[in-house]
Amino acid sequence: MRKLPVTGALNHAFRSTRDNGAFAFHISWPWILVLLPLNVGGNLYLILNGLGQSQEVEPRALAVLVPLFAVSILAYASIAVNWHRYVLLDEVAVVCQRLRIDSLMWRYVGNGFLIGIILVAGAFAAGLGIALIGMVFGAVVGKAATVIVVPAMLALYAMVLVAAYRLSVKLPAIALGRHDFSLKDAWASTAENFWQLLGLIVLFVACVFIAALGMFLVSYIFGTLGTVGLSVALAIQVLVNWIVTILGVTLLTSLYGFFVEGRNF
Repeated sequence: MRKLPVTGALNHAFRSTRDNGAFAFHISWPWILVLLPLNVGGNLYLILNGLGQSQEVEPRALAVLVPLFAVSILAYASIAVNWHRYVLLDEVAVVCQRLRIDSLMWRYVGNGFLIGIILVAGAFAAGLGIALIGMVFGAVVGKAATVIVVPAMLALYAMVLVAAYRLSVKLPAIALGRHDFSLKDAWASTAENFWQLLGLIVLFVACVFIAALGMFLVSYIFGTLGTVGLSVALAIQVLVNWIVTILGVTLLTSLYGFFVEGRNF
């Protein structure tokens, strides 16, 4: 079983994104033109009307957020499929392919939701078991139960994150049009790499967190400049989300190439 070189995988993802940034924009700009006005207009409407700030579900907020979420899912799935195919097949999306809404994209979205459902169900069952153990143990030793519950929950979070990446190795296979590569195959191909994948995820999340802090600072500054400044801040958020998406998809492509196709970084 191949062992993942953590820093090599991360460096390859960042290097590949940097070196192919122009092409990433080439396949993405039609969707960016769709997402920019929707995100800026939708979020401006929510903010200026004070919607989404309470804990209650507001119909007007849902009427904005649900379509926005749906379009974003389709857009990023379409971009991801084209990006996987470019990196792994050297296929250049042209004309209408850049707004890909085909069977590959729908399979990509469907399997993404399936993976999410599997993870949520597994995490819920495990979390419920940990909570019950904590209640029973707490009845005996009191507050000392946290000594068991807290580490167990942290371990659960780590396992869910790693499982998400292991199962998601199937997604690039879907983008390539493969029907012979299942979630079971994705799981098997990434076996015995728990700590390597966890280290990769932690480093990647840390990089994204730093970028998010920068985005928050810039957004805060522009947000103080009135409606125009707020619009600019929201547009910056869309672009940052796009960059993070490209990085995440590149990382997933790298994992598929390494574990499934036997490529090196």
